[in-house]
Amino acid sequence: MLSCKVSRRASVVRERGRGAILKVRIISDYICPWCYIGLARAERLAQEFPVELEPWPFELRPDLPNRGLPREIALGRHYPPEYFMALRRYANEEGLELAVPESICNTHNAHEATHFAYEAGKGWQFHRAVFLAFWERGEPIGEVDVLCRLAEECELDSQALRQALSEGRYRALVDERVRWAREQGIAGVPTFVFGEGEFSLVGAQEYSVFRDVTRRLLAKMGGAQRR
Repeated sequence: MLSCKVSRRASVVRERGRGAILKVRIISDYICPWCYIGLARAERLAQEFPVELEPWPFELRPDLPNRGLPREIALGRHYPPEYFMALRRYANEEGLELAVPESICNTHNAHEATHFAYEAGKGWQFHRAVFLAFWERGEPIGEVDVLCRLAEECELDSQALRQALSEGRYRALVDERVRWAREQGIAGVPTFVFGEGEFSLVGAQEYSVFRDVTRRLLAKMGGAQRR
């Protein structure tokens, strides 16, 4: 089972040391390749500094069906091979594999499932698993069956997840959080909001930028010590 294999980067996100902890809200969508790359850079940050990573949903294409549409139809344009070669290079530098999904799908169910996983104490593992399922294997992550299988691989109760999705238990919560992001003027993802909004970064910036911002903000909080 590859989808929920927990790397050292993923596991360190759950650790909490003493002293100041800086919250980093990561506003992202699973169908965004830069969000996938940004995931790994955020995990590097959690290795080096006392930060708490908080995934936050965003929907780039809420009009798409759950199973998706062919990539070029969904995106309305053709991307040259060089674009995906560059994406693969950036992903590989972060220890990630990147395939080019044939279809782009609706992600609302995936965001709902992530909230379910967080309530069960496995939120980051599942969040990471959804990204890997889409960008490593091109799976239709809008489909309930796919999400339930990922839940099983993360040792979550897949039947409970299926029921939660059927009931729409987290639908309003996802909608509310997406609306909040748009009300803040956020239109591009990933967007990283540090602390209580003291600083924001848009895009999968170089890791050195993340490090510098985090170090400065922790210094202001009196907790700039490294892990």
